[in-house]
Amino acid sequence: MVIGELLQYLREAILNDRTDRVSGTSDYLWTDQTLLTNINEAHRRFARKGLVLRDGATPAVTQFLLVAGQEYYDLHPSVIAVLSARRADQRTDLTRVGHSLLGVYRAPTDNWIDPQSYYGNPPGPTLAYSTDEELSVDFEGAMASVVMRVYPTPSIKEQGKIIQLRVVRNPLVKFTEAHLALPIGEQPGPEIAEDHHIEMLDWAAYLALRIVDDDAGAPRRAAEFAANFEEHVKAARLLAMRKLFTPQQWGFGRGGFSWGS
Repeated sequence: MVIGELLQYLREAILNDRTDRVSGTSDYLWTDQTLLTNINEAHRRFARKGLVLRDGATPAVTQFLLVAGQEYYDLHPSVIAVLSARRADQRTDLTRVGHSLLGVYRAPTDNWIDPQSYYGNPPGPTLAYSTDEELSVDFEGAMASVVMRVYPTPSIKEQGKIIQLRVVRNPLVKFTEAHLALPIGEQPGPEIAEDHHIEMLDWAAYLALRIVDDDAGAPRRAAEFAANFEEHVKAARLLAMRKLFTPQQWGFGRGGFSWGS
């Protein structure tokens, strides 16, 4: 569904917003701009909570250039989480590490990094990355973006090399009234899968009905729409998690008891 179809469905099929509902006026209860704002928020919330937007092909979001001597990189504001990273000139992924791995000894495995040996590494090709060390904040103190730290610090030879990411992200474009002026065939639709288009409208309806107003407000209905939305998100997130992560396996005779994919 495109944005014009979504707006019409929200107004007519869900909110029952008709011009004959309010005596003495032909206006709708909600303006197009208000409902567009609600749809945009519903789109973003479904993507963020459901983890349903995965991207490995949008350069502005999934690529950044290494800078000699720079460890930390602010990722695109839409990025929620990094699934994997690799050097663009390599076929294998970088090792994901975290604060705990850098400070705790672990028995060697294929993906093992000894923190003591790492800190002795000179600058050079990127071997690993972390996204749990730092938080980038805006001027009001809110988290602005995910920050990636690369290991070891890039050398001068790594200047300009591309890091390619696979990420979970928020939508990139917000719907506007200008989109409604386009022919239906040219209007954009949500980035999340079409299976979730009508489901996400439950949150848009919640935002519209939660106000205290004799004509437009309906707190009980609003709560029902919010509950329905959370159920849809929960189901979508469970499906996304099954697709994203391979079940763990265990076995004996592998240098002791170990976990592997």
